[in-house]
Amino acid sequence: MSDQTIEFQKTKENIPLPEIVRKSFRIPIEDKENGWVVINGNRYPVLDICLDGIGIALENDSVFTIEQELLNCELTIFNELIKNLNGQIVHLTSDQDKNLQCGIQWVDMDETAIDQISQIVSNMKQQLLKED
Repeated sequence: MSDQTIEFQKTKENIPLPEIVRKSFRIPIEDKENGWVVINGNRYPVLDICLDGIGIALENDSVFTIEQELLNCELTIFNELIKNLNGQIVHLTSDQDKNLQCGIQWVDMDETAIDQISQIVSNMKQQLLKED
């Protein structure tokens, strides 16, 4: 056996590392009738929600582009309507079954929208943890 040790090598400074840790806990929305968003007059089912964004289901990937800005969206979660949301597309992916998904991050939210979404997420998280 060798007496060599394994040492960590320093990374070069000033090199940005990719952000791989999600900042917010995402809560799935099981029933498509319980959550949707209206973007440019089109309705999309919400797959999951967190404090600063949502995941939606898409029928085709040509609808949006990465970093696209979305203005005046309307989010409905369990009959709670939140209007005038602005967002940005942060990812376009497909799941194991090749269903297309899109991540939207809300930007420049007003206090009312922040409070509404916080309350919804908090209630859903409590319900989810109760069921486990």
